[in-house]
Amino acid sequence: MVYLYFWIAVLLGLFGPALAKYTEPYRPQYHFSPAKYWTNDPAGLVYHDGTYHLYFQYNAGGIEWGNMSWGHATSPDLTHWDEQPMALLARGFPGNLTEMFFTGSAVADVNNTGGFGSDGKVPLVALYTSYYPTAQTLPSGKVVRKEQQSQSIAYSLDEGMTWTTHDSANPIIQDPPTPYEKQFSNFRDPFVFRHEESQKWVLVTALAEIHKLLIWTSDNLRDWTVASEFGPVNAVGGVWECPNLFPLAVDNSPAKSKWVLVIGLNPGGPPGTVGSGTQYLIGEFNGTTFVPDDDSVYPGNKTANWMDYGPDYYAAASYNGLPAEQRVQIGWMNNWQYGAKIPTSPWRGAMASPRRLSLKTIGQKTVLLQQPHENLKTIRSERAKHYSWDSLPAGSKDLGSAGKQLDLELSFADDRTSKATQFGIMVQTTSDLTQQTRIGYDFHARQMFVDRRKSGNTTFDDTFASEYRAPLAPGQDGRVHLRILVDWSSLEVFGGDGESTLTAQIFPDLSATHAGLFSSGGSTEDITLDVWEMSSIWK
Repeated sequence: MVYLYFWIAVLLGLFGPALAKYTEPYRPQYHFSPAKYWTNDPAGLVYHDGTYHLYFQYNAGGIEWGNMSWGHATSPDLTHWDEQPMALLARGFPGNLTEMFFTGSAVADVNNTGGFGSDGKVPLVALYTSYYPTAQTLPSGKVVRKEQQSQSIAYSLDEGMTWTTHDSANPIIQDPPTPYEKQFSNFRDPFVFRHEESQKWVLVTALAEIHKLLIWTSDNLRDWTVASEFGPVNAVGGVWECPNLFPLAVDNSPAKSKWVLVIGLNPGGPPGTVGSGTQYLIGEFNGTTFVPDDDSVYPGNKTANWMDYGPDYYAAASYNGLPAEQRVQIGWMNNWQYGAKIPTSPWRGAMASPRRLSLKTIGQKTVLLQQPHENLKTIRSERAKHYSWDSLPAGSKDLGSAGKQLDLELSFADDRTSKATQFGIMVQTTSDLTQQTRIGYDFHARQMFVDRRKSGNTTFDDTFASEYRAPLAPGQDGRVHLRILVDWSSLEVFGGDGESTLTAQIFPDLSATHAGLFSSGGSTEDITLDVWEMSSIWK
């Protein structure tokens, strides 16, 4: 039976991409999406021997959540992706499931501390949440309860292409520790990394319902001891999931390094959104305990530092295996509020663009910056369409048909003497403007925004047609800078140096290829716009 499941996985993995056209309505052209079926959280992000591995939550048998397995894609550059056969297929699929493979993480155990290596091969080791739909006795002899979530381990000796679950010992962390034993059904999402200073492995897991993280340490990736706990703090409107913990230099100075703790929250996302969101805290970590900076914590559990102020950035995960100064993160570009309803077929769900992370001091506060990974510029058209205007009066300016996959850089003066209230760009617009998505800036509120109320198909959820806002101050040059990634069904907006981001899905008609500028209330001054068309990564 094991071999039958293996060949089902191989066939689904091999023929899914081959049969996909990648030209279906709303298909992302330079964001990763599986050839078919459902995907959600990225998992097991690891860079090893020149290859970026992207594992992800995947339903091997349908377009909605279920049969949770690990899909797999690889890339040499974080831009061009090849979908691979599935890494971990839900046990019992397609019949009676006995175990699903939830979110987790992966590392290259270069010193073979876990003992999984063989014949000099460096093992890739994955830690993941096992979800057991039914009570059962496992091959390890351990007894699990119905709907239990526990932490398990698997390893690969062929560069991450095939995986062996450590069934003789799994789950390696069966239950939450005292006094949290009752949280066994919401104990998940292990994030593992190497802490070089202590020469220990560190694991962060979520006790989702009580807004608490557990930090564990290990010498060998198999035997884990609780070192500390963290939370609740800041936003606690929904369950806590998908934690990440990693160091970043402040202002490009390794001597001023700090640690960033990323936490998924569902529901209870950023103000003005419904459903999922991702928050972060900045502080210190000594190998066992995370202590947030005072200005990273807000009283009353009502707000947070938001990684993205849009509705469609969740379960963000960062890559192991890269130098600290090259920290890269990928998020799921969807929302649990309507994720199972978005009008895409034969797939549902996509990944946001890979983002380079850094820390910068802005106004005496350490702030997380995000920028699209630099390799995305390799698929830009050779030359940009460059526009500039000394002044644009109130109203709109048609830019003609611009296309549906774009990289835009828009800059304009923050003229406090002007009567202009808002300025921005319309994309994925029909020629008569009945469909349009607005990305702009509110001069008075000092906020950037995405307005998708007229963005196309919004009928599948009554909260979808909304406007989303993020704080953004002008740069030191007195100008507002926006970098905008436009794909067939998504927008990612990076404000300033990347201190504010907005990610949102849109579902416009195929004819919505126009673009235009708008200025409200008065004229906007000193505008520059560069527009690159983006190549499809599927061709």
